Formats: sequence, structure tokens, C-alpha cells
Amino acid sequence: MLAPMEITVETLQRLARLGGFAWTDAELEAIRPGVLRLLEMLERLESVPLDAIEPTTQYRML
Repeated sequence: MLAPMEITVETLQRLARLGGFAWTDAELEAIRPGVLRLLEMLERLESVPLDAIEPTTQYRML
């Protein structure tokens, strides 16, 4: 499970620097709602019960 976290502009600044991006505070503030929505979607995906689903395997011939 994902640990609850607060995504601030400062958090996004650190992550952007780690990724080699030089985004402004305004740019980071603009993408912040999308990041929050993404984390909400990931949280919902984690709650999907997968106990009764068998894993699938895909073979591909090259």
C-alpha cells in the first residue's frame, strides 16, 4: 500500500531535480493536481481484489 503523503511544490521540486528537470514553481503548481489525481488512482487500483484472478502469461515470437 502507498503511504499517505502530502505533495507540495517543494516535494515536486526535489523530484524534478532528481529527474534532471528545471521546472519553475508555477509549472510545478500547474502539474500538482495531476500528480494528486494519479496518486488517488493508484490508491484505488491497490484496493482491487486480485485474489481469485490467475496470472496471465504472454509469449511472443520474434
